[in-house]
Amino acid sequence: MNAPNGSSMFGSALLVAILVNSILVQDLPALARDRLPPELAALSDEELGRIARMSPLPPLAPDPTNRVADDENAARLGHRLFFDTRLSPKEISCATCHEPARTFTDGKKLAQGIGTTRRNTPTVLDAARRRWTGWDGKFDSLWSQALAPIENPAEMGGDRTTLVRVVRDDVELRKLYELVFGPFPAALCASANDPLHSPTPRDAALQSLIDRTTADLLKAFGAYQRKLISGRAPIDRFVEELRSKQPVTTTAKIDALTPAARRGLAIFVSQGGCYQCHRGANFTDEEFHALGLAGANGRVPDDPARLAAVDFVQTNPFNAAGSFSDAPNAPKAAMVRGLRRFPELFGQFRTPSLRGVARTKPYMHDGRMADLSAVATFYDTLEGASPTGHHGELVLMPLGLGAEGRSDLVAFLEALTPDESKLGVWEVDPIAPSVRRSASTLGR
Repeated sequence: MNAPNGSSMFGSALLVAILVNSILVQDLPALARDRLPPELAALSDEELGRIARMSPLPPLAPDPTNRVADDENAARLGHRLFFDTRLSPKEISCATCHEPARTFTDGKKLAQGIGTTRRNTPTVLDAARRRWTGWDGKFDSLWSQALAPIENPAEMGGDRTTLVRVVRDDVELRKLYELVFGPFPAALCASANDPLHSPTPRDAALQSLIDRTTADLLKAFGAYQRKLISGRAPIDRFVEELRSKQPVTTTAKIDALTPAARRGLAIFVSQGGCYQCHRGANFTDEEFHALGLAGANGRVPDDPARLAAVDFVQTNPFNAAGSFSDAPNAPKAAMVRGLRRFPELFGQFRTPSLRGVARTKPYMHDGRMADLSAVATFYDTLEGASPTGHHGELVLMPLGLGAEGRSDLVAFLEALTPDESKLGVWEVDPIAPSVRRSASTLGR
């Protein structure tokens, strides 16, 4: 696909990223060729290096902007709040859209809360690994993201005062809060004139205290979501075997990928070019791209996406560089301050990770593609992409894989789904539904 005028700056940046990635893979130890299944035998050393980088997942990076990011009690508090319907006047919780059984998505084309939003619900599984969160990267941390759905009238329709009041008035939540953050602010405690029921506008000092307490609770949400990490997938067992120096005693790990999935893997790292954006063990470059998908008008993209997000993240009082951050001079804060607006950002969305992708349909930022087959068809043919009116990707061009090639590619994508389907302790409602219902009036 030919890129329209004005995309040279973005195209150059993308080219540099690809070249840097090529240099990095050359430093990786080559996979053992004598272990390669026939489907991968023709790959170059550089292409095998791309496979080598697919596993294992690295440990989580620390979040210095959140001093309680790895505090167990903070995670417990965030866990309870994530499932708490009292934060919304319509009894909608974070888990309403981020359903654990659906890999923390909802299976709908567009997120449905009090109203219908304009974006598909992204998974929060592995969100702690992302550089930016949200489809447009509007947030620079897990904790800064947590308030937006609570206060969005189309999602939960609540507010930060209700969030603070629910925690204050619930014995267990308040106990957890005080274990992590110390005594609950006395000025916010109930009295004859409850400060959390007073009409707005409030006294500036009182509002500042509400915001500060809100920031504490957002950091508890962030601590909880750092617990939502995907497990090993067939691709991990496969790469582990190719790296092994031990004698081959079984083909079980090689067979973790079916022949079709292995053919799909070969496409992924070679002619398909998928690795250019979906690379490494996280299967994402953590960057933003415009695919030229037609907007609501059926012609050109009409969602500003990353372009508008840059303004939002820089003015968000809860960002990494703000007064509520625990590291306002850390590298992430410098990254936020250094963001710049360019026309090329219009319509760019964050590259999602492909881990667990088979369980997160429908796909794309607006859920327009029903399944992985539709996604593979789009990249194979570019049907539905608008050639004009956007800053397109220089690397996008029809692949010509055909039905068999697309099927193989889908088989590989399915092999990126974790083996374990049973929900872990952090993935279920920590309070029994009957108890939740009986306590439903608390904090109102």
